[in-house]
Amino acid sequence: MPYKKLNIELDESVLRKILRYQPSDDTYLMLDSLARYRGKSALEIGIGSGVILTELSKRFSVVVGTDIDYAALSFFNQSNDVEADLVCCDGAKALATTQKYDLIVSNPPYLPFDDNDIFDRTIYGGIIGSETAIEFLKSAICLLRQHGAILILLSSLSNLSQFYREVALLGLSRRTISRKKLFFETLLVEEISFFHQSVHIE
Repeated sequence: MPYKKLNIELDESVLRKILRYQPSDDTYLMLDSLARYRGKSALEIGIGSGVILTELSKRFSVVVGTDIDYAALSFFNQSNDVEADLVCCDGAKALATTQKYDLIVSNPPYLPFDDNDIFDRTIYGGIIGSETAIEFLKSAICLLRQHGAILILLSSLSNLSQFYREVALLGLSRRTISRKKLFFETLLVEEISFFHQSVHIE
């Protein structure tokens, strides 16, 4: 259920946890990708640091953000004056399908998980890296307006082919709208829609 203000004490352990969500190259690439989008309503799945949600609030009249981490939502609420409804849930599964969005954005965990590592859901997207992105996409489709778009950030380190296959199986259109090559990977922002055409929201 959406809420406006939370009052929980952000102790040192919570603050250390929040530091993992600080903006990085992927966040800034997504921010650059938002330049062409404006409309009535937007949803961010997994708000993390809240930087993207803040930018969405400047471009859309109604903004909703979800995150499975209650501390991230609380931190955003207590450190911002942004008018946004926040929902603590996995992906977009708890949102009512009666509300449709012009734009849905997500920068999900995308690194493939190695059994030798300790699993951290804030960075690992599954065994092949793209599982979380696929789950988020599936939970968001029913919330997208007919002429809307979903933006998902992915990495070349994850299994992009599997993600693209899932998009095709869902009968959706996909195109890469932004990319950034780093030393060890390439980051991509994929625009997904119901139509095989360029989506431009105003």
